[in-house]
Amino acid sequence: MAGEKHPVLAEDVVHIRDVNQPTISPDGRRVAFCVVTHALEDNKTYSHLWVLDVASGESRQFTFGQHRDMLPRWSPDGRWIAFLSNRGHEKEMHLWIIPADGGEARQVTSAPIVRVIDFDWAPDGEHLTFTAKARAEDEPEEEEILWREVTRLVWKMDGEGWWDGRWVQVWRVARDGSDQKVLTDAPVNHMCPRWSPDGRWIACISKRVPDPDRVFFDDIFLIPAEGGPPRQITRSQGPISTLAWSPDSTRIAYFSKELARGFNSNTEVWVTSIDQPAPQPLTRHFDRSVGDQLLSDGRALLGDPGPLWVDTDTLLFLCSDEGRTNVYQVTLKGDVQAVTQGDHRLYTLHARPGLDWAIAGRSTPVDPGELIRFQLADGAWTPVTRLNESWRESHQLVMPEHFRVPTPGGVEIDAWLMTPSSAPSAPPYPLIVYIHGGPHMAYGWSWFHEFQYLVSHGYALLYTNPRGSQSYGEAFNDAIRGNWGAPVQEDIEAAIDAVIQRGGIDPERIGVAGGSFGGYMVNWLIAHSNRFRAAVTQRCVSNMINLVGNDDVGHYFCQWEAPGCPWDNWEWYITHSPLTYVKNIHTPLLIIHSDQDHRCTIDQAEQLYRALRLLDREVAFIVFVGASHGLSRTGKPKQRVERLKRILGWFQKHMPPGSDEEKAATTAQGER
Repeated sequence: MAGEKHPVLAEDVVHIRDVNQPTISPDGRRVAFCVVTHALEDNKTYSHLWVLDVASGESRQFTFGQHRDMLPRWSPDGRWIAFLSNRGHEKEMHLWIIPADGGEARQVTSAPIVRVIDFDWAPDGEHLTFTAKARAEDEPEEEEILWREVTRLVWKMDGEGWWDGRWVQVWRVARDGSDQKVLTDAPVNHMCPRWSPDGRWIACISKRVPDPDRVFFDDIFLIPAEGGPPRQITRSQGPISTLAWSPDSTRIAYFSKELARGFNSNTEVWVTSIDQPAPQPLTRHFDRSVGDQLLSDGRALLGDPGPLWVDTDTLLFLCSDEGRTNVYQVTLKGDVQAVTQGDHRLYTLHARPGLDWAIAGRSTPVDPGELIRFQLADGAWTPVTRLNESWRESHQLVMPEHFRVPTPGGVEIDAWLMTPSSAPSAPPYPLIVYIHGGPHMAYGWSWFHEFQYLVSHGYALLYTNPRGSQSYGEAFNDAIRGNWGAPVQEDIEAAIDAVIQRGGIDPERIGVAGGSFGGYMVNWLIAHSNRFRAAVTQRCVSNMINLVGNDDVGHYFCQWEAPGCPWDNWEWYITHSPLTYVKNIHTPLLIIHSDQDHRCTIDQAEQLYRALRLLDREVAFIVFVGASHGLSRTGKPKQRVERLKRILGWFQKHMPPGSDEEKAATTAQGER
């Protein structure tokens, strides 16, 4: 039938494009951006640069090939686009430039550089600064690793693996690739190199202390553009994620928080003068963490663009508020107001001083994401790309119903319910409850391929923002510090009860799933409740003691989320570990983990699996080889497809949608 819409499939991973990283040309006539695609044929992910003509609205692909081109940035005169690419070096990432009007790309950085991480143009357009890892002069290019000596407190990092012994330093290079030289040599990492508009300074973020792994703050340093000792201009108050120069080169804005107020205090927009540094928070009274805090499986967790100057007095930034991410502005006087509004997630942002408009990425529960252009005066926006439009219009996509739920903890939480729009299911529907990770992240008006996939196959799906979630203010975010399980269980169960009371849900067919902190909560819930027919725990935590000892940032946990380290309070760690209550688990459980997950290491899954096997409980365990904690977003295409199929298969086995006969058979199986 013409116009018939298709159910969402696991394989649609390869048909959905990630449209991201927009940057406006200096004259405002063009926008360069990145498009990420996936291929099942060779099981790889690719990304290429595209260019949008603002006047005509036409977009065209600008780079091609089986590699990853990303992070486009225009030269100050608009003649060149610099970008990062692994072309010709599958295991390396270098800085390249290409003529803005088209032509051959040329590699700028060279040996000993092995991985460029970030970069910026000099205002003269003749040089660039970048942060990178480099190979030592006496280091062979390929070496069989027979042993490793661990000397750092943080010796591994999720998504990167074991520390390779290389520190990230600040470099500079001429546009033609000559005069490549390093500007820093301290045994610490450096990030976010940004050249001042007047050309005098290169600012960067670093931890210049004897043992940087032990501290949770960063500082901003100014390096003379021609080289010389760095000058610190911040006060070691807290972590810093990004920075931006004012157009007149007198100030630097950045995202940070004050550790003295706790790690779960709000991230704020700060600004400091460079001549007389006196850092000041501009959004203190706003009571929201700035930046995009919403989760999605449509793209990797990218670094936030941070604050963007639109003139010498005003900055733009993304901010999540009650499950929505919009663009806000703040003045140097601290006046904050929303620029855009809507039930959506704006996930990337770029603006230029002198323009009355800006560019952002926008996604919703029924839109994987496109670029939009919006006016600074009133926030009115129009789409400027339609790269996912044909896929979106040809598939059965369900917009969730939003509602609020009062909980026993005395708060109201946001919840969203998705129900199937067509066969194979009819009410009452089996329900899957999904729990987000973080723990201090949030669900909301954001795209999830996985949610649409499960609903397309006959399941209702409930997701919530219980206490501890971002986008509701500092007190709500901090409400579960020292107590992850019980408050979140109260909130989630209240949402389940509310959904059942609304009707259309089968209370005998409720499943639960989640990853990371969501995996912890799956384990906790099925150890404290028998209401779930089936469960899927992913990249989970089961043993809090191991979280401190094996996690890549486990030392953060015992200082900011728990009352001290295990040796200071063994009883707390045992009481708050789901593994302690494993004998209470009777819910059939699928465990999904990655063997290169360094955020929640695989022993968390292994201990839970072995305990349940010894107890003769129904449990299955699948390990994705070579994948990291971000499997659902960054895993190889075939792994992402297989993961989705395993989750659906588990719920179909234990709580299939369909006829009364099927439901009766499932109930009988559960009773056996």
